[in-house]
Amino acid sequence: MGKEFVAKLKEAVISIFPIIILLVILNFAAPSFSLDPQYNNAGPVFTNFMISVIPLVIGLALFNMGAEKAMGKIGELAGSSLTKKKSLILLVVIAVLLGTLITIAEPDLSVFSLRLFPSGPHYLLVVIAALGVGVMLAVAIIRVIMQKSIKVWLVIAYGLVFLLGCLADESFYSIVFDAGGATTSAVSSPFIISFGIGVAAVRGGKNSEDDSFGYAGLCSLGPLITVMIMAIFLGNNKEFILGNVNNQVIEIENELQQVTLFSDIPNFYYAKFIDSIKEVSISLAPIVAFFIVYCFIFKIQKRDLYSIIIGLIFTFIGLVIFLMGANAGFIPVAVILGQSFINIDLSLFLIFGFVIGNLIILAEPAVHVLADQVAEVTRGSIRKSTVFLALCIGTGISVFLNIIRIYFDIPILMIIGPIYIVSFILCFLVPDLYVAIAFDSTGVATGTLSSCFLLPLFIGFTNAYYGKTLTGDALAAKVLENGFGIIGMISTMPIISIELIGLIAKIKNKQAYKKALLRVKEFDDSQVIHLPG
Repeated sequence: MGKEFVAKLKEAVISIFPIIILLVILNFAAPSFSLDPQYNNAGPVFTNFMISVIPLVIGLALFNMGAEKAMGKIGELAGSSLTKKKSLILLVVIAVLLGTLITIAEPDLSVFSLRLFPSGPHYLLVVIAALGVGVMLAVAIIRVIMQKSIKVWLVIAYGLVFLLGCLADESFYSIVFDAGGATTSAVSSPFIISFGIGVAAVRGGKNSEDDSFGYAGLCSLGPLITVMIMAIFLGNNKEFILGNVNNQVIEIENELQQVTLFSDIPNFYYAKFIDSIKEVSISLAPIVAFFIVYCFIFKIQKRDLYSIIIGLIFTFIGLVIFLMGANAGFIPVAVILGQSFINIDLSLFLIFGFVIGNLIILAEPAVHVLADQVAEVTRGSIRKSTVFLALCIGTGISVFLNIIRIYFDIPILMIIGPIYIVSFILCFLVPDLYVAIAFDSTGVATGTLSSCFLLPLFIGFTNAYYGKTLTGDALAAKVLENGFGIIGMISTMPIISIELIGLIAKIKNKQAYKKALLRVKEFDDSQVIHLPG
């Protein structure tokens, strides 16, 4: 277990440190980005930020280790044991319930919802988004059992999203697409993938390997549908949402005012620690309750039982520590950094955005898993470096486009819409397996750094950029439309990247097949050969 923790610790360091180093350089090298100008750039705010690195790294390592042991194992056991019962109704009901409960504990979703409802009913958004994941997990299982192509299901589901969008206020589109990207991450992804593998393994058949993919892609569609429905009902209460959006920027700025002296830092962290315990306890309680009930119904081997219990403990401790560090140091600094970008040229901001997009992909552990999957499926014809290059370029372009969207006040649907159209065209040109992997990859780039760094950064930038001319609800409306949306933007480009890789693999396979035919074909191949009797 010690070696496993060290490995996860290294992953966490690699994930977070590129951004940390960049922020430290900006703080000391660029006066406009200084966190503590009155303290010669190294005052209590900067110190508070640097201290947050420790709980972020340790918390992320413990959390990832626990999520694999607990969520992954629960998913695999539940998927296989329920499939053996041969009751489709039972399998669907448990899939909805478990998918919802697991997603409620998703930290990225909590961070996102708290940006929208810092002092309001943020759990309303969490539960609605989580319910979407649960429903679509059941749909994904039905698809596998019925052996239907994932392409048709994706087209139908996205068609429903855009149809519902015609009834919703366009101001809510950004949070709808953000919700889709924030749900399938560190907690829910291991469970969803393991659940799917468990179902596919028990079901068997010649397509069992292909059936192991596509679950996360369909599940990320669920929140798009349920949150879009929520947006339709919230259309008449827009003032309530705008009030919360306006309060969240003010609340973050007020929190930073609590750290004016070095002696303020311990009390600030203690307050965030208590808040994190409350948040995590509420999030994990339903999963623990379900697991206890599940243990009474199904027989679980002691080894698996101990593994899940230890995993849940690690998940709880890691999540508490991680959220404490994120809320105390990382998120407030991201908001300050975003506000500082209004003082630099657009071209420099665009370069920064593209670089940040690349750093996120290079640092995200889930990308390594996806790259290994693609290399294995293609039997080495597509290298890991090719996957990284495609995802880096795609994510960099996403951040680049998001900056342009904010600067020129372009509706998010004008950018995301064409991206989805291209992805749908490509999905009918590549094999189903690549389509499933492509849509599974939507949660790859939208990890911790997207929710805890990029989202508050763009909220801070949008608030400062439009705050020069707007105030009150008018400013909050711009923050709602443009400050949010980065998670949704990032979640779209990996789809096209992986589909293009699938298209390249398809072309390579055809070329290899033709070459193989040429090798076996001889000049006089049509002649009859008489063997001596």
